[in-house]
Amino acid sequence: MNIIVKNIHWLIRISVASTFIYHGYPKLGVSVANLGYVGYLVGPFELFGAIFLILGGFLHANLTRVGSLLIAVIMIGAIYMHLFKWNDHLSSVEWQFLILANCIFFIIRGNKI
Repeated sequence: MNIIVKNIHWLIRISVASTFIYHGYPKLGVSVANLGYVGYLVGPFELFGAIFLILGGFLHANLTRVGSLLIAVIMIGAIYMHLFKWNDHLSSVEWQFLILANCIFFIIRGNKI
């Protein structure tokens, strides 16, 4: 049981990171959502945030924090765009809020799970 408790954070890390590697890689070098120059940062923030989130579990807590911060910035931007620019409903950003909550957890706790 103790081994499960010590390693359960990998479930969250791998699920969040795999999602952002899958969705971030195709956005490299592409402007997203008509954001101009800022749109070119979405892909690198997603991809490198995911890589740092995984590497942080092996190397250093600050990599975990930086990776989570990069993804959190993207999620805050996505929530803003959906709610205030595209006039979507709150139900359309439930996944973004869930990912943001996970990122805030890793920003605060780092590798101290």
